[in-house]
Order: sequence, then C-alpha cells, then structure tokens
Amino acid sequence: MKSKDSSDCTVQALFDELKALEEHLKAHGPYVNGQNVYSVDMSLAPKLYHLEVALEHFKKWSVTECLSHVRNYMKQLAR
Repeated sequence: MKSKDSSDCTVQALFDELKALEEHLKAHGPYVNGQNVYSVDMSLAPKLYHLEVALEHFKKWSVTECLSHVRNYMKQLAR
C-alpha cells in the first residue's frame, strides 16, 4: 500500500480480489455465508475498515461505486 511505484500492480490485484468478493456477495449475500452474520464476517469487518482507511491515506483511492455489494456489506458490518 505504501509503494510509490506507479508500475506496482498491488492496487489492481486488490481490486480483483474485491471484485471476487463483490460477485460472491451478489450471489450469496448480504453476508459471506448468506443471510446471517458468522465469525467470518466479524473477522473480515476490521480488515475491510483498515483497508478503507489505508487506501484513502496512501493511495487516495476508495472502494468504488461499482462494488456496491462490498460497500453495503462494509456499511452493514459497521453498524
């Protein structure tokens, strides 16, 4: 995340992983295992929060609107 190298592909790799999460949530959501919150959701919530903060700080990038299921998932877990 801290890399200043413009040829660094970490942002694209991260976006690809978030896109995979988006597709999973779209098909099986609103939570990772379906309709109920499980430990995997509670484990993922702080990681996504830290990701959001770090992306904004280091890359001036945020989870985009095209990842609407991921954004909604993050909002639901923040409640």
